[in-house]
Amino acid sequence: MAPSASTLRIAELFRSLQGEGPSAGTPAHFLRLQGCDVGCHWCDTKYSWDAALGREITVSGAFTELRSLGEAPLLVVTGGEPLEHPGVGRLLAAAVGQWPRVEVETSGIQPPPLAHERLHYMWSPKLPSATPRWLETWAHAERFVGDPRTTVKIVVGVNDHDDALRLIREHRLPKPRVMLMPEGLTDAAVRAGVGPLAELCQREGLRLSPRLHVWLWGAERGV
Repeated sequence: MAPSASTLRIAELFRSLQGEGPSAGTPAHFLRLQGCDVGCHWCDTKYSWDAALGREITVSGAFTELRSLGEAPLLVVTGGEPLEHPGVGRLLAAAVGQWPRVEVETSGIQPPPLAHERLHYMWSPKLPSATPRWLETWAHAERFVGDPRTTVKIVVGVNDHDDALRLIREHRLPKPRVMLMPEGLTDAAVRAGVGPLAELCQREGLRLSPRLHVWLWGAERGV
């Protein structure tokens, strides 16, 4: 069931700590949109892939539900793939008027629909090992990099270091805005990959992103 122009199809709404990227550790409201066909094999939210699942809600209804969970200075719009959602532009335009900071977690398979001083994209283009559609997630690199509020967050497996560096160079990504994050759905898996990735970040002048929610709660829903 597709959402109308005035509604969203969501997988879940919750309040937690942002676990990744530049705002890691910040109390946040999470609005997870339903639907994604990028197909990353390591995805920890596959329940959000099928666009027919989830539930339909208005933008104002979603905001009311989130506020009822307690206050937070940050709204994280995630998925699924938010930028493929037909209502995302209206959602973001409304959100920047209600939260001091709004972050959009996206693969980049669609270009950014809106720019605003309180809107921050966490663009996570994929490496060749993640999905057959990886190249499509780099198609709008210039648009994302052109917004100074965009952070590039790349999920890196133990055998992906060379591909990550190659693509960073090819797309001339500004290193101070690039965060590498270890692949892994368990604390043990994240720890196994984070040591070599930390060395790579130090050597190349890149940033390291944690996965705090995996460390704290594991790959569970609503955290």
